[in-house]
Amino acid sequence: MTEAFMPLLSFSDSPRIVNVSSSSGKLMYVVNEWARDILNDTKSLSEDRIDEVLEVFLRDLKEGSLETKKWPYFLSAYTLSKAALNGYTRLLAEKHPDFIITCVCPGHVKTNLSVFTGPLNVEEGAHSVVRLALIPVDHGLQHSGLFFYRDEVSSF
Repeated sequence: MTEAFMPLLSFSDSPRIVNVSSSSGKLMYVVNEWARDILNDTKSLSEDRIDEVLEVFLRDLKEGSLETKKWPYFLSAYTLSKAALNGYTRLLAEKHPDFIITCVCPGHVKTNLSVFTGPLNVEEGAHSVVRLALIPVDHGLQHSGLFFYRDEVSSF
């Protein structure tokens, strides 16, 4: 979907993409060293390499070997999907330097996904996403390719 919208976004004076991610997708939670190294290597990261990580993870999941292959144990699919999204965000920002492309963890929000346990309401969670979507052009490009936890830049 993102690739399909890139030509349309290029007509904007301030093209931007804000991917809603999670702190669960931080590389520190990707305990499989091979996968973490690929997702952290910004020089050779590609869509094919991200797909390869996800394909190997899915194979190991189907084989029941997540623990022996050192994949995340808790919320493993969620963690890997968000780590892949974070890697893809970095890749897109590199490929499209005239766009503002970021990813953000809105925090622990009361939603169906969190079984309504989060301390933040939906409006509070949406604040950081909307802020990044509306960041002024003169400030935006310096933010491209970054991961945010709510309103603060955070490490991948």
